[in-house]
Amino acid sequence: MKRLIWIGFLVLLFSLPAYSQFWIHFEWNAPTCRECRWMEQTLHLSPWAAKEYHKIIHKYGRKIEHEALKDCRYWDHSAQIIYRLRMERDRKLQRILSPRQFELYVYYIRETPQRIHDYIGWYDNPHYPNYHPTRNCYWYEDSYWRGNWTYAKGNWVCHFDAHGWYPGKYSRPTPPPPPHKPAPRPPHHQPVRPEKPVAPRPPVGRPVPPAHEGRPSGRPEKPSKGPSYQQDKDHKKDHPSKGSGRYSGHKNSSDSDRKSGIRGVGRKA
Repeated sequence: MKRLIWIGFLVLLFSLPAYSQFWIHFEWNAPTCRECRWMEQTLHLSPWAAKEYHKIIHKYGRKIEHEALKDCRYWDHSAQIIYRLRMERDRKLQRILSPRQFELYVYYIRETPQRIHDYIGWYDNPHYPNYHPTRNCYWYEDSYWRGNWTYAKGNWVCHFDAHGWYPGKYSRPTPPPPPHKPAPRPPHHQPVRPEKPVAPRPPVGRPVPPAHEGRPSGRPEKPSKGPSYQQDKDHKKDHPSKGSGRYSGHKNSSDSDRKSGIRGVGRKA
């Protein structure tokens, strides 16, 4: 029995440094914190500012730890919440830090995230060694830790340049090579077989219609138009009609008699 206990203790001792997480050695309920004290002294904070700094770091550190310990099925949602908690924590710290102090704060925490009870790659959980984080986890993590802080209008704002970004870019500085494409194989030479002869199709054509001939009819032919018809046509050419009806064509005597009452019209000399 003692042998089993010693074996288990040795296994835990050797595996703890490799798989230990950031929340194991943090002292949440201690009145003094070694990491917070180091940051307070380095940033030269006043007693009031140091007290507020300690309170903010521990408050949001617990919330981040709670989200990081969730099951891997909720990591996409946790990544977004952790990013918002970090940004909210930094906005509150800007109220008690000067621009120069906040610039040093960003420099020190990116060098060692454990100084603010945080760490990079919270999804590297030893309880899920075979689980690969999604794109959202990498995106939110790189947006905070790799973003560019700029001072504008009295506040520091974090901007992340996503140009050429891919998951795991900063853990693997060189982009992964593209998948190797196999060399094209030469076409397989098969003996050329003669194609099966195709039977010619019979010509399809419509019968040519017979030449146009006069249609036979039992009716007698109409008599040709005589010279009287041509005489009437010449008469119409000489007297073009204007209008239609009774007063069409040329004037007759009745017209002159009817208009005799009009001045200058229809009077005989």
